[in-house]
Amino acid sequence: MSSISPLKDFRHRIENFFVALIIWILSFCPLRWISWTARRFGDLAFTAMPKRRRIALENLDKAFGSSKSPEEKKNVARASFQHMTLALIELFLVSRVVKHQEKHFKLVGGENLQAARDKGKGILFIISHIGSWEYLSFVHFLTGINCYAVVKDIRNPYLDKTVNDCRRKIGLTPVQKKSSSRKMFSVLRENQLVAILMDQWSGPEGLWLPFFGHETSTTSIAPRLAKKTGAAMVPGRCVRVGEWQYEIQLDPEIPLAEGENWETETTLALSRHLENQISRYPEQWTWGHKRWKQRPVTKGNRELQDSAGG
Repeated sequence: MSSISPLKDFRHRIENFFVALIIWILSFCPLRWISWTARRFGDLAFTAMPKRRRIALENLDKAFGSSKSPEEKKNVARASFQHMTLALIELFLVSRVVKHQEKHFKLVGGENLQAARDKGKGILFIISHIGSWEYLSFVHFLTGINCYAVVKDIRNPYLDKTVNDCRRKIGLTPVQKKSSSRKMFSVLRENQLVAILMDQWSGPEGLWLPFFGHETSTTSIAPRLAKKTGAAMVPGRCVRVGEWQYEIQLDPEIPLAEGENWETETTLALSRHLENQISRYPEQWTWGHKRWKQRPVTKGNRELQDSAGG
């Protein structure tokens, strides 16, 4: 905190104050009114953020091609913006939802998680930004399994604490990136659950694999962890099925591939599983994220580009 200038620290405090004020105001508002208002803010963002809107529509073109009309893609993109604002508001309302969780959630596929835990090697929870991904932590209340996830630091340290405090109320233990490797191995040894996000662009360290038919950087951290620890990889998602009604869906374990290319083949299997889920709930995924980017230039592919005249 000492490295932050007084002016920047003051701005951070003000930002956090307004977020805390919004959370306090929302605690008195009807849930139906809150969800309607959140969707209208999503509509506003769709109109006022042309760059993100363009990315969303380009992504939808890549994913669905001519199988969806331009109007259908536009409707999915708009719904996706609504989905993002809802996801943010949902996180800030955990205190209200926790009180009556049995009314809000239905667990489907709990036996798949239990089968994975019976192996005693821990669980790698393969998740994405489908539906209310923050509410996936309610798995803790529904199954009794402790949940951990590596989270990105928010630049505002006060806001970072506010957000992580909300996550802890659901039963999620946030793990900071700088200490994530050691903590993940420890959690898996204790036969608990570590959530791994699979749907974002993974940068130079990712595997270059097809996603909806177009190659992009994809993380292989889950297969590598499974190989080292024996942990089971269980995909899951929390989808909205009504007003403040959610279904937590847990799929059967996806096993490690065998052979020399086990890492690539397993990552590809996980990616294809994710494609199927996004296709099933396209309105509940974050299409505004730049999932397909230009391939990072490394020493190896620089030589290939040069030889090809690139």
